[in-house]
Amino acid sequence: MFSKDMIAEEQKFQFVKSFLEEETVRLAALIEECRQDVRAQGEDFNMDNPNGGMYSGMELTQIHYEMEKKMQCMAESANTIAFYDKIKNSPYFARVDFKIDGAMKEKQIYIGLKTLQNPDTYEMYVCDWRAPVASLFYEDFEDTAYFDAPKGRIYGDLLLKRQYKFKDGCLYYYVDSDVKIDDDILRDVLSSSSGEHLKVIVNSIQREQNKAVRYTDNENLLVVGPAGSGKTSVGFHRLAYLLYRNRNEMSSAEIVMLSSNDIFSSYVADIIPELGEMPINYASFYTIFAAEIPTLEINDYYSLAEAIIKGDKLREENASVKMSRDFMSYLEQRADSIEPEFRDVSYHGEIIVSGSELKKRFMEDDEDTAKARGERLSSFTQACIDTFFSENRDVIYKDIDSATEIDEDTSKLLKRAKKDVKATAVDMIKRATLIDPVAMYFKLLREYAQMKNNPTLNETELTLHKGYLEFEDALGIVYLKTVLGTSAVLSGVKHLLIDEAQDLSVIQHEILRKMFPRARVTLLADTNQAIVGGINIVDSSTLAELYDAKTLRLNRSYRSTKQINDYAASLLGDGEKYEVFERNGEKVEFLNGSTEELSALVKELTQEGKTLAVITKTAEQAASLHKSLSEKVSGLRLCDNKSCEMSDAPVVMPLALTKGLEFDTVVIADETKCFTSDGNERYLYLAATRALHKLAVFEY
Repeated sequence: MFSKDMIAEEQKFQFVKSFLEEETVRLAALIEECRQDVRAQGEDFNMDNPNGGMYSGMELTQIHYEMEKKMQCMAESANTIAFYDKIKNSPYFARVDFKIDGAMKEKQIYIGLKTLQNPDTYEMYVCDWRAPVASLFYEDFEDTAYFDAPKGRIYGDLLLKRQYKFKDGCLYYYVDSDVKIDDDILRDVLSSSSGEHLKVIVNSIQREQNKAVRYTDNENLLVVGPAGSGKTSVGFHRLAYLLYRNRNEMSSAEIVMLSSNDIFSSYVADIIPELGEMPINYASFYTIFAAEIPTLEINDYYSLAEAIIKGDKLREENASVKMSRDFMSYLEQRADSIEPEFRDVSYHGEIIVSGSELKKRFMEDDEDTAKARGERLSSFTQACIDTFFSENRDVIYKDIDSATEIDEDTSKLLKRAKKDVKATAVDMIKRATLIDPVAMYFKLLREYAQMKNNPTLNETELTLHKGYLEFEDALGIVYLKTVLGTSAVLSGVKHLLIDEAQDLSVIQHEILRKMFPRARVTLLADTNQAIVGGINIVDSSTLAELYDAKTLRLNRSYRSTKQINDYAASLLGDGEKYEVFERNGEKVEFLNGSTEELSALVKELTQEGKTLAVITKTAEQAASLHKSLSEKVSGLRLCDNKSCEMSDAPVVMPLALTKGLEFDTVVIADETKCFTSDGNERYLYLAATRALHKLAVFEY
C-alpha cells in the first residue's frame, strides 16, 4: 500500500505531466496560427502589391517586423515543445519545503530544468534550478536557512529536502535528506554508463560545485580541481546560470566555449540545449589563431605535444623558450620600435609634409599599436593637405584652370586633385606601417637567438620553405599581430569559457585577452594534467593572475570508483592529494602479454556493451595498435586529431586527445613500459582518470 506522501507525489507528477501535454497542444496550435497568419499576410501583400512600389518604406518595415515576430514565436514554441518532450517523463528532480520567517505556512517548491508556469494565472508548478530559491536544495545549512533574492536575503526554516528518481515515465522512488544531496542518489547517477555527450548534473550538483556555478562576485572565475571533480560540467552549468541571470544583457550567441579539440567540442555540444538554452559557439584555440595566418599551413598543438611526449627534448626546450614571458616581452618591445620609411607628400614638386617629419611624428607617438599610430599619422597628413590646398587655393586654381579645356569645371578638378593627393598619402603611410608579421617574427627570433646564444631556436624557420609553420612559431606571429594591432578583435563576445586552461601557455592566454577584450572569463583547470612540461601552466596562481580571477577549488573527485581514484592519487605528490567520493568497484588490473592477448582482452571487454577506450602514449602507437587489434575487434575505431567523433563504439586513441573525456572502461596500452617507466606519472594519471568503472594497465 502506498503511503499518503507517495500518493500525493504521484498526483503531483501526473498533474505536471498533464500540464506539459496541454501546453504542447496549446503551443502547437499557436505555431499553426502564426503559420497561417504569415501565409495570409504574404498572400495579402502579393495581392495588394502585384508590381511592387505600392507600400511606403515605413509600411514595408512594419510588415517585415510583424512577420519576423511571428516567425520567432514559431521557432521559440517549437523549441519549447521539443524541450517538454525531453522532460515529460522526468519534469523535476527535487523538492524543498521552506517556511519564510514570519510566514504562516511553508511553500513546496519543486525544482527542475526549467520553470513550468501556468501562462494565464502565473502559478508556478516547477521552479528553474537556477532560480535563487532553488539554491536551498544545493546548500547545506547548520542553522537558519536562506537564499539570496533580488530584494535581499530571505531567511527561514528548511523543513524538507527531497530527491526523486523517475524511470520509464513513472515515479520510481524518492529520498528525503535534511542535510545534503543524498549519497545513494549520487551513487546511482555516477554508476550509470558514459555516453556520446557530457551529462546534465542539475540533480547532483554538490555544494562546492554550486558555489562555482552561481558565483557572481568577480568578473572572472578560475575553477581548479582534480580529474573527475566536475569542472567541465560546472563550467557549462555556470554558463546556463549566467544566461538565466543576465537574460537581458547576454545571449547564447555571445558566448564562446574554447575547447582543446573538435572531438571534445562534439562531446559537450548538446549540454547547453539540454539545459534549455540555445546553443553557444564552440571553437578551438587552433581555429581562432590559424585564421590569422591564412596563407600558411600551421601544425597544431597536438603535433607539438606528440613530439614532446615522444621525447624530443630539444623541441620541448625551444618551444618553452618561444612561449616564455621573456620572449613575449622581447617581441612586444621590438615590435614597438619599428622604424618605417616614409616618402615626402607633395603636390607638383612642392613638399606638403616631408618623409622625415612623418617618421619623427610616428616614432614620438608611443601610444597604442603601430596600426593605430599609422592611422593617427594619416589623419595628421590629411589635415596638412587640407591646409596646403586652402592656403594655396588661388595659385592651384589658376594652374589647373590654365591647363584645362574651356568647358571643364575647374572647382571639381581642384577637389579631385586634393582627393588624389590624400589617397596617395594614406596608401603610402599604410604600406609603410603595415608590417609583414611572419617576416618580422623570424627576424626578431634570429635576433633573440643570437642574443641568447641559442642558434637552435632558428631551426623551425626551415619549415617556411615547405609552406607551413610549427605551432610555437605561429603563436609568436599571432602575438606579434596583437601587438601591431592587426589581429582580429572579437568585441561581440561577452563570455569565454576556457576548458583545460592549464594546457594553454602564457602567450596563448595573452592572445585571448587581446582578441576578446570585452569578454568575462571562466577558466577550468587541473594543473596535474599539465603533461607537456615547459609549455603547460603548472601553477594555478599564474592563471588567476593573468585574468585577475577569483579561484574556487573543487577538492573532491566523483568520476571514478574508489579503486581507480586511489590508484590515480598514488601517482601524484603528497601535496597534490584530493578527496574521493566513496563508490566501490573492481580492482585496477595490471596485466602483461602479447598483442594477441591484448586483442582478446579488448574483444572481451567490448562485449559488455560499455564505452571503452584503449589509450596509447603517442598517435603513432595508436595507429599501429589499431591496425593489430581491428583484425579481431569488430567496430574498433581509431581516433586522431584529424577526425573522430564520440560514440558507443570502442576506440583506440593517443593520450593527448583524451583530455576532458570519460569512458566506462579504459585499457592503458603500455608498450614496452612507455607509461609505467620513471617520470611518466602525469601521463598515467591523465590516462587512468578517464575511466569511470573499470581500468586495466596492459604491458605488451
